[in-house]
Amino acid sequence: MNGLPGKPLNTENKTDQPNQDADLIARICQADEQAFELLYHRFYSRLFRFIARITRRTDMIDEVINDVMYVVWEKAETYNGQCQVSTWILGIAYNKARQTLRNHRPFAEESLDDMEVEKLYPAAVAQNDTVAAQTELENWLESALDRLSAEQRAVIELTYYHGLHYSEIAELMDCPENTVKTRMHHARKKLALVLKEQ
Repeated sequence: MNGLPGKPLNTENKTDQPNQDADLIARICQADEQAFELLYHRFYSRLFRFIARITRRTDMIDEVINDVMYVVWEKAETYNGQCQVSTWILGIAYNKARQTLRNHRPFAEESLDDMEVEKLYPAAVAQNDTVAAQTELENWLESALDRLSAEQRAVIELTYYHGLHYSEIAELMDCPENTVKTRMHHARKKLALVLKEQ
């Protein structure tokens, strides 16, 4: 007998995700639009958060996501399997976000406090009891991250929210590993100063 009565089996294992992502990329190489749509939905939330952290601009997030996924569609055959699909896609996102920031430099960066909380944190909004505490924590974090450069925010995001190692981040950001370590060192120092002030 498979599973408990009345409880569906959980057939998707999180450790299978990299393999599933690679399979989707292989299908996209064959112009499989359904595979592309599945990959888009799998990565949308991660890309939204990552790009929001780097750009601090709500008006450009969806534009950058679309640019990233266009590159994935057009260049899927260039994915060589030497890193995880997620690392490859986040690398594209990092470059596209930086390029978009350069093109829109006259505008001031927007604090994530000004973004729609419902769009960024739908689960928190749904749980009325925890919204205030979640919002307060996120506001503090965003205020602290506002003091970091885009590169430092990217290193923080990739390390703590995506679980990448410095070597992977260095490859993704196309810089030496020591540069990643230096950015993390300076980011931590700035965040520690903010913590003391608070």
